[in-house]
Order: sequence, then structure tokens, then C-alpha cells
Amino acid sequence: MNRAEREKHAYDEEDVFETSHAWHVRFRHVFECPNTRAHEELFAETVRRAAAGGRVLELGCADGRGAAQILELGARSVRGVDISAKLVAQARERELPGRLEFLERDAAEPIDGTYDLVLGRAILHHLDYRGALTRLYETNLAPGGTMAFMEPLGGNPLIRLFHWIAPGAHTADERSFLADDLRWLATRFEHVEIVPFNYLSLPCGLASSLVFSRADNLLMRLADRFDRWLARRAPWLAPQFRQAILIIRRAGSSP
Repeated sequence: MNRAEREKHAYDEEDVFETSHAWHVRFRHVFECPNTRAHEELFAETVRRAAAGGRVLELGCADGRGAAQILELGARSVRGVDISAKLVAQARERELPGRLEFLERDAAEPIDGTYDLVLGRAILHHLDYRGALTRLYETNLAPGGTMAFMEPLGGNPLIRLFHWIAPGAHTADERSFLADDLRWLATRFEHVEIVPFNYLSLPCGLASSLVFSRADNLLMRLADRFDRWLARRAPWLAPQFRQAILIIRRAGSSP
């Protein structure tokens, strides 16, 4: 099987999503802590602003829940794309003709249409993303448009350990972003913003999940402050964080 076939098989025939979710539940403070929540809100606000009145393409739309929410935020239309036939079948139950539609397709392959916002969560690291991003930017992103992604980073030793001890939570071809990938983004596109999060919040969140009942505790609030400071003052450390918000803007004005 090629990469696309392996990814499709992993999500349609195996339990990659369920295994990954089980780990998230076990160590939920990593994903519910102040540092994560603040950046989830930043990502949501970026999407809301870029989607308002515009045409939206979501890569890796899964069951379509996120695409439906984006439509409710005021987008003119939303198209969701996913490689999983099982998930797209679920998403199509939400379709609204002319406003909300879903396609079963490899996000690395060409997609028709022009969009004011192209977004995805944890999708690029499943693709040959350099070619896909370049084509999306040059062919699909409208002048004045925005691309927004939230992607895992792979430089932290704890992330590498997780990939080793939990292979069932990942597909065979996914590859978290490393320093070279972030450098490529920064030099390939003119207007790029890279916002890393969860450095100290990662190990503290693992420990907090086992010790405290609430993710919003003193330990995690202190970790949040330290992580924000590091993200501003030590950009070279970005690949060592758990995740990053990647924002690419195209100059010009939308028609």
C-alpha cells in the first residue's frame, strides 16, 4: 500500500483514533491545562476571524463536527475533506447543500476551488506537507486569505518516548514537525506565524493527571506562565514544545 492507502486503512480498519483518545483521557491535564486552553482559544479566534463571510476548506474534517461549527461562526460555505470513508459517511449526515459539504479524498491531492480560509488540526504531519501546502497556497488560497493549522512537534524527548511506547496511537507514516520543518515554513512563505505551546506543561500535565483532580491547578498555572515566557523569549526552543499553531497569510484583498 502507498501512504494514502495506509492512512485510510489505519482510520477505517484499525483503532488508531480510539487508542490515541484513550491516552488523552488518561493524561487529560496535558490537554485541559491553562496553557493548552489558551492556545485552543487563540486557534479558535484565528479561525473565527478568517472564516467570517468567507469560503472555508477544512483538511482532515473527520466526522464533520468542526466544519459545522465553522459554518455557525458565519462562514459563507465550508467544504470538509477526509481520507476516511467511515468518517466522511458520518460527516455527510450534516451536509447542507451549497453551504456544507464533505469529500472523501486524500488531502495531499489537488482540490478544486478558492478559499478564504484553509485549516486543519493534526493533518499536515500525515502528508507530504511541503508539496501540499505550496499547492494550497498558490492554487487554493484567495488573496488576503489565511491558512491555520495546529500540528504536533517532535523534538521533545517525551514525545519521542510516547511514539515508542504507544505505536498503536499513531499511523505508520505520520511525522511530527522538527526544527527543519519550522525553518522551511518560515522561509517558504512571506507571512508566517509559529506559536508553540506546552513545554513545561507537558511533563507537568502528565504528573498533574495522576496527582490532582483538576487541570487548572497551581502547578499548571505556573507551567503556563513559564511556557508563555519561553515561547516569546526563546524561539529557538520551539521544536521542543508539544504542539504549535501555524498561521500563513497571503497578501492582497479577497474579492
